[in-house]
Amino acid sequence: MAARGILRLSYKVVEGLGARSYPVSPLAAGEEYEIEEYVVRLDSLILQPPGYPDVGRYRGPLRLAPRPWAPYCKWHNGPLDRRDEPWRRIYCTARVEEGRDYCRQHRRSERFLYDLCMGLKGDRALEACRRLDQAVRAEYAVYMLVQQGGHLKVGSTRAWRVLERIAEQPHAAATVLGVFDSAYRARRAEMAVSSSGIASEHRPRSRRLRLPQPGPAAATLSRAAEEASRLLGLSWDGRILRVKPPEGAHPTAIPPERLVERPLEARGYWGGLLYLEEHGGARGYWVDERRILHRESVLYDEGLLRLGE
Repeated sequence: MAARGILRLSYKVVEGLGARSYPVSPLAAGEEYEIEEYVVRLDSLILQPPGYPDVGRYRGPLRLAPRPWAPYCKWHNGPLDRRDEPWRRIYCTARVEEGRDYCRQHRRSERFLYDLCMGLKGDRALEACRRLDQAVRAEYAVYMLVQQGGHLKVGSTRAWRVLERIAEQPHAAATVLGVFDSAYRARRAEMAVSSSGIASEHRPRSRRLRLPQPGPAAATLSRAAEEASRLLGLSWDGRILRVKPPEGAHPTAIPPERLVERPLEARGYWGGLLYLEEHGGARGYWVDERRILHRESVLYDEGLLRLGE
C-alpha cells in the first residue's frame, strides 16, 4: 500500500578506485597529475513516516507525491562528531514553516548551531562556531573544489565526512587544505581563503557550464592550494582527488514537480543530484535532492520499509 513519506537522506557510500594520472594538456608532454578516484554508490533512501520518530532504509519503487510537500524539522539525534547508522536515528516529527529548517524546540540544538556555523557568513557564523565548539568537540576539514567553468570553491565540513561532502557537490578535482580541531578555526581559515580571492565560499552562478577535464582542473587546484596553504600557514600534502561522475553522463537537474506520480526507483547519486529511473529502466532523470529533502515528497510501499533497519 502506498503511503506518504518524508525523505530524510540519500544514504550513499563513497568507494575508492585507486589513483590515475591525467595530463594537463595534450600539448604539454610529461606534465600530469595523479588523482585519487572514488565513486559514490547510492545504498538506499532514508524515509520517515509522518507522525513516527523512527526511520528506515528504503530500496523499493516510489513516486513523487502530489504537492504540496510539507516541510519538516531537520533535527535528529545522530552524533555530530562521528559516523553513525542513519537508519537508527530518531527524527523530529514537527512540521515547520516554509523557509525554516528547525522547529522551535530544536532551534537551540547542537545540530542547529552546526548549520548556523557552516551556513551563515562573517561574525554571525563565527559566533555560532564558538558556541558549537563549547558544546561539541570534533575535527573539521577545510577543502577546495574545482567546479563548473573552472570556478574554485572553498568549504568546511566535519573531517569524518569530507568525502561525502565532496560527493555532494559537482567538481572536477578536490583537495583537503587542512584539518582543524575546532569549527571556529576551520571557518576562519575558509573565510580567509575566500577574502583573499583565491577561492569563493559560493558555488558558481550557473550549473550549465561544463566541468573542466581532470588534468587541467588538478593543475588549477594545485596552484590555488599552494597559495592558500601559504596564506594559512599550513603544509599542504599535495593530495588531489575526485568523486567521478557517472560514466558518459553530464547530470543536469529537472524540476522534480515534473515527475509527480510517475513510477520510479532511486538508482544513483552525484553532485547533489538524485538519479530517479522509470520503472523498467526506460528513462532516467536527475533531480536536485535539496528540493525534496525533509519534506513529505515521496510515495512509497509501506510493506517494504522496516523502521530502524
